[in-house]
Amino acid sequence: MTAEHPPLTADPETVRTWLTRLYADSPGFLSTCSDADRFAGRRFTTDAKGISAATDYVLQLDRRRPKGIYAQVTTLRDKPTEGRGGEDLTYGLTHLWADGDFGTIGHKPGPDDLPAPPNPEAVEKVVSESGLPTPSGWAHTGGGYNPVWLLAEVHLLDTDETRAAAKQMTTGLQSILAAQAYQCGWSWDSEVGNLDRLMKIPGTVNRKEGLERVTAIGPGHGEVFDLADLRAVIADLAPDARTVLEQAAREKQQRKAKRTGVALPPPRRDRAPRERSGDGPLDVLADLLEFRDVLEPTGFTYVGQSSDGRQKWLRPTSGGDAPSSAYSLLCDDHVAVNWSERSDLPVGAQPPGQKLTVGTLYAHLHYAGNTSEAARDIMRAAADKPARGHAGRLPVAVLTEVKRRCLKDDEGARASFADDPWDGPQDEPPEDTDETPGTPSDRLPDSLWNTTPTMRQIRQMAQARRAQPDAVLHAVLARTAAMADPTVRVDSGIHQPATLGWYCGLFGPSGAGKGQAENTAEELTPFPNINLAYIDISTGQGIIAAYLDLEVDPEDGDAKKKVLVQTRTRGYALATEGSVLDAMAQMSAAATLNGVLCKAWMSERQGTSNAEVERRRVLPKGAYTLSMSLGVQEEPAAKLLEMGSIGLPQRLAWAHATLGPDTPKKRPATTGPITVTARDGSETPVTTWVAYLRNVTIPVPEHVTEELDGLALDISFGRGADAPLDTHEPLWRLKCAALLALLHGRTAVTDQDWEMARVMWQTSRSVRDRVQEAAQRRTQAERDAVRAEAVKTAAQSHAAVYELEKGVHPSVVNVAKRARRYLLRHGGEIPMRDVNRNCIKKPDRDQYRASGATDSLWSAALAYGSEQGWLAALEGGLLEAGPTDPQES
Repeated sequence: MTAEHPPLTADPETVRTWLTRLYADSPGFLSTCSDADRFAGRRFTTDAKGISAATDYVLQLDRRRPKGIYAQVTTLRDKPTEGRGGEDLTYGLTHLWADGDFGTIGHKPGPDDLPAPPNPEAVEKVVSESGLPTPSGWAHTGGGYNPVWLLAEVHLLDTDETRAAAKQMTTGLQSILAAQAYQCGWSWDSEVGNLDRLMKIPGTVNRKEGLERVTAIGPGHGEVFDLADLRAVIADLAPDARTVLEQAAREKQQRKAKRTGVALPPPRRDRAPRERSGDGPLDVLADLLEFRDVLEPTGFTYVGQSSDGRQKWLRPTSGGDAPSSAYSLLCDDHVAVNWSERSDLPVGAQPPGQKLTVGTLYAHLHYAGNTSEAARDIMRAAADKPARGHAGRLPVAVLTEVKRRCLKDDEGARASFADDPWDGPQDEPPEDTDETPGTPSDRLPDSLWNTTPTMRQIRQMAQARRAQPDAVLHAVLARTAAMADPTVRVDSGIHQPATLGWYCGLFGPSGAGKGQAENTAEELTPFPNINLAYIDISTGQGIIAAYLDLEVDPEDGDAKKKVLVQTRTRGYALATEGSVLDAMAQMSAAATLNGVLCKAWMSERQGTSNAEVERRRVLPKGAYTLSMSLGVQEEPAAKLLEMGSIGLPQRLAWAHATLGPDTPKKRPATTGPITVTARDGSETPVTTWVAYLRNVTIPVPEHVTEELDGLALDISFGRGADAPLDTHEPLWRLKCAALLALLHGRTAVTDQDWEMARVMWQTSRSVRDRVQEAAQRRTQAERDAVRAEAVKTAAQSHAAVYELEKGVHPSVVNVAKRARRYLLRHGGEIPMRDVNRNCIKKPDRDQYRASGATDSLWSAALAYGSEQGWLAALEGGLLEAGPTDPQES
């Protein structure tokens, strides 16, 4: 900045005014943060003293010239033990919000996205035409114009139910605005409805992309809203908005297909009319959906038609692997036949009663083949009750038909659906059973934890600290591996002995306990005072440099020239949420972080030797080790797995960081560090013992060598192509067994170590599969766009045919009938405006306008109802029921 244009600084009065307006005297803690404090932030009380302290902290952050300074939209119930806290800590909802980005600075659209609104006036146009009430006020953010609706009273989010209901409302609000923006030809960020959302504080400085822009409080009338009123408006507008967004998503897919040259899914077939197949929920699916409606959302790909006209579909793959067959499924209009053993579906033509129809295929893909539970869950969704699985995401038209065809009118029958299988075989165990459910496949079983006193100690310490035991165990192995010198290796009996570097991926949402797992592991396996390379992952060359120091070149007689020399042999990296992926996105092809990490897992040679001597960064093969604990949330984890071909996901040991259902209500006592017994009988921390081992080769039993050889051959001759994320299973299990041996004070792998490593591999693989499933669920809404468009088109076609035959639009008839029912229900003479307000629904209005009608829907309905004798207009703007019943006319 020049003297004429000094740097911008935060305005304390504007900051204080904004924080006071939104949070003053609200229950809970106000949370502010910034990229300057790595978004850890600080929490403050909401009284005048606390808001003053929060303002001072904002000014303190501003002096560090961050890109932006933010406040969390809700208050927090408690101060988080780590990070800034997630949605589970949200507490006081004081307002509703939206993110009205405009222009291109800081948020350039993707290659297939519509442009953002060009200016604040365009953002205001979107909000004013959305059907939402006029906001209480606005915030200028230097690149956005954000509306705010203040609540008359603070709404407490004190249970999972209240948080879920609030999130449904806030995400619905974003959908409404995104749909309106699309209708104006613009894009809109609809992913800001999470309750732990951060929004920029007016009065601070927006410094994104190196440009300083002021932020300020915008105009507003200051009106406050009753939450119930806002919820009702959003509930009325959101369904239609989501339909519009499905159309927008489909058009985006078409733009992407045109840009990339990838073919769109096949056109829908004209199916011959048939009688309905039955009255069960799965029958409704078979009647209303096609196989593509079930297959596409789960990742199946259409690959063409067979000679007999059946559609060919290819199973989904993980990590970009290539199946050995050209297709997996053959589908006609009614039955599918699966020929892939890796699709988790019955293989070959099935006998009568077990054939893969649309309904039974849906049950296999989403309910592990349990048709009874699939049918019950569809019934729950149709009855407007919380679904336990995918059924809640079925198209509205399907659930409406299930409700009409399958749910009885009497309340007793409606209440009984949860206990009564409506379709499919009775394949569930009886409800009255003494059996206890087994451990989920993605959690380590009790049998492993009870194997040795050391394993029981790890679980006890994890439970005492309220950390997930699986995550703690893998972090313990990573820390133990970090202490192992490169000369400590495990010998498979096949290849050269391998070093013991260990990478673990602790998976869970923000605030789930990844940091707590690492802290607990640190208590169990404290590092001794050795020359360890503590690594902050940023670039590949940065990792290499952590092992090096500048020292005087011994060949320089003047002792002036310095060169980089390896002074450390062991490294430990503790990576933050998604930092690995962020760094990869910024790396050049010449020094990719991924390549360095993959090589480091196997202690391969790193660096280049063609640079100038003083700048040369080289780590010889086998002269170093690296261990890493990587915490990732769902989206970064899914991206990591999508990059399976790069090699890093195969090397990770995956574990849940969230507490499981077996977490004891009463915490056990804490334990000390894990120790081994020295020769003199004293107890030594296992990490200290491992740190001073040198030139140790850890052998394995002979049968382990044979099993490893068989695994390697299996992967080389086909399994590696079908399951690329499993290609490092032999070395993964070998390292794991060796580390378990060291953890128990042994320098040889036992049968027990090998069996525990096998169980840990299977569990890690299950966690990895859960991450992939979660990624598929995140894209479900976009994949449903085609089905929603078909239903919408069918409804419009039906309306056009009805109007042609009857001479009146069906929306006019619907409103007239609805008005008569309203008048009969309330009795007497009622003002027309009240009848109008309560009897016109938005879908009717939209369909009527879409037909090209120019007159008012209410005027048309009133005139038609009066002609039919259903309605009678009186003087004074009153209305009463006419003498004729619609069923008689």
